[in-house]
Amino acid sequence: MSDAAELLRPTGSGRPIRAAGAVVYRQAAAGYTAVLLIRKRTGLWTLPKGRIKRGETAEDAVLREVAEETGVHGAVQAEVARVRYVTPRRRPPREKQVTYFLVRALDAVLSPNAAEAIVRVRWFTLRAAWQRIGRQRVRQVLRQASRLLAGLAPG
Repeated sequence: MSDAAELLRPTGSGRPIRAAGAVVYRQAAAGYTAVLLIRKRTGLWTLPKGRIKRGETAEDAVLREVAEETGVHGAVQAEVARVRYVTPRRRPPREKQVTYFLVRALDAVLSPNAAEAIVRVRWFTLRAAWQRIGRQRVRQVLRQASRLLAGLAPG
């Protein structure tokens, strides 16, 4: 296991839902680091994520989900955080365990997937992304990722 932070430890009933999420980044032409956010039909800006399929590694799942939701292909750089929470809309509620990864974008073609309830995909500066993300647990993931990004050598 990496040095990634483990955030939030709720309890849940039944078997947890396993998912993988990404902080996708690229170096913008102006020299700053840009991160990719998605906006769902609910209107919330967030990070791409989705369920891990049977027989799939978390790393494979995150790359698949990023490509499906945003059209961007990338390379996994590091584990950022593990987040646990209880899904509020499921009946009965279940625990969801999301492993977030830092993913370097290999291309910049943005293509939101309406079938995934994604209405917009956009690059933001770290500060702007922080301001748009609505959920505190997702902000915590972005904070941890920004620490990892600060330690990466340019290029």
